[in-house]
Amino acid sequence: MPVQQTFAASRNATWAPTLIYEYRGPALPLDGARIDMQLRLYPGQPEDAKLTLTAIAFTDALKSGTAGADDEVRELTLSPSIEPGSAEAPEPNTLRALPGLHEPEAGDPQTFAFDILIIYADEVSEILSSGQFIVSPGVTIA
Repeated sequence: MPVQQTFAASRNATWAPTLIYEYRGPALPLDGARIDMQLRLYPGQPEDAKLTLTAIAFTDALKSGTAGADDEVRELTLSPSIEPGSAEAPEPNTLRALPGLHEPEAGDPQTFAFDILIIYADEVSEILSSGQFIVSPGVTIA
């Protein structure tokens, strides 16, 4: 079952959290796998995603002191990153390129739907996390 989360970012700063997901049992088959993330206006939005991260860096490790056949605890750690982008001409897949700045009112945040998907080497996929991704305009303009 996917983890439900809410993330928050500002259009004027890099979003680069360390995401840690604990799970029990043997290691996931991650050799040759990739982890992707997409933001859309709403779940099931048919057009292209508003932002796509492909091949997010990740590690999968046994949590210290939990070794044991079926009882071991592992940590899947992800390192996604989204740049703010240029204020004048935002590049695709940056926070400033997302739609909805100051809508419906100046200074309002915009909420997107996201999911993080593991695509295994055999092309089978599963959702790791999904939820809301809230983007505020930010204050400092650099």
